[in-house]
Amino acid sequence: MKFLTAALAFLTFCSTAYAGERQPIATFDWAVTETLSMLDIGPLGVTQLETYNEWADNGLIAYDAIELGFGPMPNLELMSHLNPALIIGGLTPLNEKLSHIAPTENISLFPITGDPWQAVHDFTLALAARLGHQKDAKRLILESEQQLARLNHKLSADQAPLLIIQFRDDRHVWIYGENSLFQGILDQLGLTNAWNKPTNHVGVSTVSIDELPAIEGRLVVLKSPHYTASIGDRLNRGGLWQALLRVRGGKTVYLPVNYWTLGGLPSAMRFAETLVETLEDT
Repeated sequence: MKFLTAALAFLTFCSTAYAGERQPIATFDWAVTETLSMLDIGPLGVTQLETYNEWADNGLIAYDAIELGFGPMPNLELMSHLNPALIIGGLTPLNEKLSHIAPTENISLFPITGDPWQAVHDFTLALAARLGHQKDAKRLILESEQQLARLNHKLSADQAPLLIIQFRDDRHVWIYGENSLFQGILDQLGLTNAWNKPTNHVGVSTVSIDELPAIEGRLVVLKSPHYTASIGDRLNRGGLWQALLRVRGGKTVYLPVNYWTLGGLPSAMRFAETLVETLEDT
């Protein structure tokens, strides 16, 4: 694919960004952390870093950052020992304890209100402004929008509305709606989201797979690590899922997941590139 040349250039920058400036920042938010790495800022410590890298498998977060433990219950003793200069993340219940370690700031993308792409834009600039990297952020946003315009031109004008789902288990899915990270990308690519019902604070609805045949739109199944490791085989062996696919008719798209579904600009761009490549090939 010709567009992959530009895509790889953008992703190569993102993947190598953490090799630059290391700052004494601890973060509890993966959208924050991957955005910092994109801005050439390597955070000192990250909660559940191993989980993120296992899920996203994209090198957008520095592997040599220190693991700070489980997000809701971080290792406060370790954090005190590391003595960060700043803690970033939406952990309001913990802020009182964390404030004894370092200044805390709640810079978060979620919940998204209003236009999702604008929310990603504003979040990226707000984080960059806090750390004096506004110029880099503006450049990267511009490069992202140029790449999205190129990807848009790769798609045919008759694309069906997309129903983007992620399996929780073999009977329930999350469907991504209008206040999700993915909605901003669909808008930029000129694609329609088939799901317009209420969602939770991160833009997803939980639905039984029995309900899927009645929902219009082309089915896009996110092949997350959870799907690949434990759900996909069960679905392929089970008659219910196969029957539901036959009832729906048309082609189902299986989309590789090499991004974090609740991430920031780096994950949004990786989703866009993977989606367009997959739609072109099906």
